[in-house]
Amino acid sequence: MTITTLKAKNQLTIPAEIVKKMHLRPRELFAVDVVGNFIKLTPVEVSPRYTAEELKAVDDIVASEKAKGKQFKPGKDFTEYIKKIK
Repeated sequence: MTITTLKAKNQLTIPAEIVKKMHLRPRELFAVDVVGNFIKLTPVEVSPRYTAEELKAVDDIVASEKAKGKQFKPGKDFTEYIKKIK
């Protein structure tokens, strides 16, 4: 058993031997559960919600719509615009 410390921002360091044994990588994601009196960490993989092609299509739409958009300076003009669209 290895002892580790809970840091000020609720962070734990996973000991190096456990990282190696479990083949963990930096920025790994974990599901965190409480089972009885134990904290259970389970590595998880998250699949992207959108494909690269879908994200590019969204970027293209945003770029084309951005050119059509009206720019406002902070203050009265913007406040008036917001009141009109509500």
